[in-house]
Amino acid sequence: MPKSHHPYYLTDSNGRLRFTQKGLETLRPYFALAGIDIRKIKTEADYFQARQQSSPYFTDWLKQRAANWPDTDQFNLMRNALLD
Repeated sequence: MPKSHHPYYLTDSNGRLRFTQKGLETLRPYFALAGIDIRKIKTEADYFQARQQSSPYFTDWLKQRAANWPDTDQFNLMRNALLD
């Protein structure tokens, strides 16, 4: 039975963490920038530590994601703000 529900992961009553498909797709590349294997994250504490270790790479990760955003005025403004 899930204890904690987040769009990226679920935890059970024993504190074990399991990533959702969305979490894997979104966070695997982010954590990889910091050399973190997402499969080794087993608890919420591990997850928060991985987020902290990955934080210096946040802008790089966001730039990678921006490359896949739709070609609209709003997204182009955000993309230009990130890439300039």
